[in-house]
Amino acid sequence: MRYVPFFSMMAALVLVSACANTGSPGGGPKDETPPRLIKSEPAENQVDYKKKRVLLHFNELVSVEKSSEKVIISPPQVIPADIKAVGNKISVVFKDSLRDSTTYTIDFTDAIVDYNEKNPFGDYAFSFSTGSHIDTLRIGGTLIDASNLNPVAGVMVGVHDDTSDSTFVKQPLTRISKTSKTGTFSIKGLPAKSFRLFALGDKNRDYRFDQPGELIAFHDSLITPWAEPCLKPDTVWKDSITIDTIYQRQITCFKPDNMVLLYFSEVFGRQYLAKRERPSKAFFNLTFGYKADSLPTVTLLNKPAETTEWFLPEVNPTKDTLRYWITDTLVANLDTLVLKLDYLKTDSTNNLAPQTDTVKLVFRHPRSSGKSSGSRKKDEEEAPKPQPVKHLEVSVTLPGVLDVNATPLITMETPLLTMPKEAWGLFRKVDTLWHAVPFSIEPDTASIRRYVLKATWDFETEYKFTLDSGRVMGLYGATNDDFSRTFKTRAEGDYSRLILTVKGLDGQGYVELLDKSDKVVRKVRIVKGIADFRFLRPGTYYTRAVADRNGNNSWDPGLYSAKRQPEPVFYNPKAINLRANWDVEEVWDVTALPLLEQKPKELQKAGEQRSR
Repeated sequence: MRYVPFFSMMAALVLVSACANTGSPGGGPKDETPPRLIKSEPAENQVDYKKKRVLLHFNELVSVEKSSEKVIISPPQVIPADIKAVGNKISVVFKDSLRDSTTYTIDFTDAIVDYNEKNPFGDYAFSFSTGSHIDTLRIGGTLIDASNLNPVAGVMVGVHDDTSDSTFVKQPLTRISKTSKTGTFSIKGLPAKSFRLFALGDKNRDYRFDQPGELIAFHDSLITPWAEPCLKPDTVWKDSITIDTIYQRQITCFKPDNMVLLYFSEVFGRQYLAKRERPSKAFFNLTFGYKADSLPTVTLLNKPAETTEWFLPEVNPTKDTLRYWITDTLVANLDTLVLKLDYLKTDSTNNLAPQTDTVKLVFRHPRSSGKSSGSRKKDEEEAPKPQPVKHLEVSVTLPGVLDVNATPLITMETPLLTMPKEAWGLFRKVDTLWHAVPFSIEPDTASIRRYVLKATWDFETEYKFTLDSGRVMGLYGATNDDFSRTFKTRAEGDYSRLILTVKGLDGQGYVELLDKSDKVVRKVRIVKGIADFRFLRPGTYYTRAVADRNGNNSWDPGLYSAKRQPEPVFYNPKAINLRANWDVEEVWDVTALPLLEQKPKELQKAGEQRSR
């Protein structure tokens, strides 16, 4: 028989007991106690500290979560500090040289947690000074998206003590913080002096606004932080569920703590030739990287001698997506087009400069299955080019039930040579007979192949829209087939109307009607203080107003070089419920509530879900 020594047995029992108590499932209550800081090296807020290492001691094992994202050091570090958790200690080792007479703040936010249960230590910042004085003031506030007032998380917010306008572009931020999940920020360790306040989506981690694509925010005025005593409600508990006393505790409040920054991206995009293709013998496409003010100059280098005008451009409103319809059959029959393109391209200094490219656009014939290359070549040589389609395709957006405020679109397969007005017909059914009604067909500004059907639609009426066969001719001689479409309009009782009296908006503007997902349903201009939404479907809506300073009927961001803030945006905190056959009149003062209290919670949640 073998005997196990007594002390070995006891050690094994202790080890088993320790292993059995590392978790809580079935073994007792879960540990919800956060870690506790025992001491630090140096002491918190110590002055005249010159060493490049900070050590924090806790009462239990700890870890630092996502230190590169959550831990913010001011002044900002060119070379990131080394942040580690080892056992019950957290060490921060600076790689940059420490500046003289400077307050350093290591803002851990909520990154410190205990090792096992991940209980957070709390929002914590550690400060020391390399000089004889330590700065303790703060500037706090909230960063929101200027276009929709949603809070913006995880963005750098900082200050400059050099208050000249060019500093934000030329020099790194003096002290920084980062916004929380709710968009709030607190820049710590500030002296009592004037600062400029900024937010920066820093793409290249140089702490300055030097990239055109970086999102920014800036405050118009200089800010001087201060502190004052204030009272905060506190509670004394008899036990875990019973309140003994509620009292006012005196604390130090750091001001200002209510700054609001509007986050935006300036209008900028790199202009370059992004794509060129020739999917058809009839046309070729050019796509550019950003909207343009002018069209490129296109020169055909291998054009036949007899050719003069040989293309018709189809241009989208932003002039960045271009389709060139080839109007000359000699050019269309060329398998390869050699083009010289002269256009403006964004250079390395982010300015537009003249650019000339020579490109080859090759049309690749579809392969016929089951044929040799020789027979395919023979077929291609014998086939007349270009081949006109039998009928020109005509598409009309006419649903079975039409809203009375609708303007149906007519889209042609190609640009047109002829489209006589008398070829079209619009008829209204009275009893069993069709009666012609006035209408117009107007070119759509967005495309040369698209037209708008306009008419005064009666409620709950049956209509017929027709096109006679062969009356509309496309660019290559193809004509339309016979077209006829019947449809009905909605009853007057199907609609609601919202009449909104808007107050407090400085200058001209418009109101957008929003659905529950914060998407625009309708937009109307404010005329004499009234935004009138007619022919709405019943439902729950929200409203957003925009102070349209330049009158272009769209929201415009700011421009830092001109110190121009984004166009102001306001949300109506009230949901508006519309019922069928009802008119609703509301009065909305856009300045009645601060910006941070305006946007309905339902819309904020919708924005958060879309951003995930």
